[in-house]
Amino acid sequence: MRLYNSLSGKLEPFVPIHSNAVTMYNCGPTVYNTAHIGNLSSYLMADLLRRYLEYKGYVVKQVMNITDVGHLVSDSDTGEDKIEKSAREQQLDPIDIARKYEAQFHEDRKKLRIKDAMDYPRASEYIEEQLSMIKTMLRKKFAYETNDGMYFDVMMFPEYGKLSKNKLEDLHAGARVEAREEKKNPADFSLWKKCVGENSHHILRWDFETGKRVQSTEEDSSVGFPGWHIECSAMASALLGKQIDIHTGGEDNIFPHHECEIAQSRAVSGKPFFAKYWIHKRHIFVDGVKMSKSLKNFYTLSDLEKKGFSPIDFRYLVLSIHYRQNANFTWKGLQDGQKAINHLQIFLTLVQQASDIGPEVDVAIHRSNFEASLDDDLNTSGAL
Repeated sequence: MRLYNSLSGKLEPFVPIHSNAVTMYNCGPTVYNTAHIGNLSSYLMADLLRRYLEYKGYVVKQVMNITDVGHLVSDSDTGEDKIEKSAREQQLDPIDIARKYEAQFHEDRKKLRIKDAMDYPRASEYIEEQLSMIKTMLRKKFAYETNDGMYFDVMMFPEYGKLSKNKLEDLHAGARVEAREEKKNPADFSLWKKCVGENSHHILRWDFETGKRVQSTEEDSSVGFPGWHIECSAMASALLGKQIDIHTGGEDNIFPHHECEIAQSRAVSGKPFFAKYWIHKRHIFVDGVKMSKSLKNFYTLSDLEKKGFSPIDFRYLVLSIHYRQNANFTWKGLQDGQKAINHLQIFLTLVQQASDIGPEVDVAIHRSNFEASLDDDLNTSGAL
């Protein structure tokens, strides 16, 4: 079996850390709104990979996180928390917003027949683990404190940029990173945001020393909330170990999120790698433009159902296109997926009713071709 590793930029034979078990971490939803079908396609890719690994005899320990705090609207270190922004707009408590859309995510996931992961950790429930990592980085001089928070010093980690193929000298101020005066380098990223200045009224906050939740909205530099990147590192290491086999996500997670995960995880562990294989799903486009909530050009699973399509029609559509190809969503494509599913169901019925499928059908050849396709970087179109 070969997989395309985003870290090396090439196809690599899959050799797990332990011979019969695979640890896999999937970047899950930020639960501030209903997941659109582009988000769901990334989880379908992870489900396919898990199912095929199990088909090959591996025991898969799969974890998918739920981000319910700390993900800012810029996907970096600036702006409003996505959960709190949604809570303000809907006039609800941030935790109520998070639980509402977390439940919606699981409902959609089950409709798509995505298998249950071993765990769905919530970022807000792993604050102590995140703080432990931050304090370790401060002690080891990988991180430093400013008036508004704690930052990772990318100059202390020479391999920063290896995953995204960015060079530190090219990461100038204004290119997805903000030039804050107190930062040592524009590319330094936030580990912890203090409840001061623009973040002074952040509702979800914890005491930096104890990790205990604080019920206050006053400006206070002793309390704060985690940055988006530290959350996944903490939950992955707590549940799967300091080194894991596979980390997946959408291609927009590569930078800065996954790049930062690698830096902080390795800074704490001292290990030569965090995840051996980084697998990324390409975007889904609508009329040639990336599907995005910010552009308001997205569809939800409910939108598809209202048009008379089943979630499995969409699952088929996603799996008919290789995960490393950009897919252009069209209703015609979904109709083709619906027809293909109908043909498969008719075929299955005929096979189940038949007493003899005949000597001319060599099942072993078809099974071998099917496996050869999926062994080739999950070539689902060939397998189908």
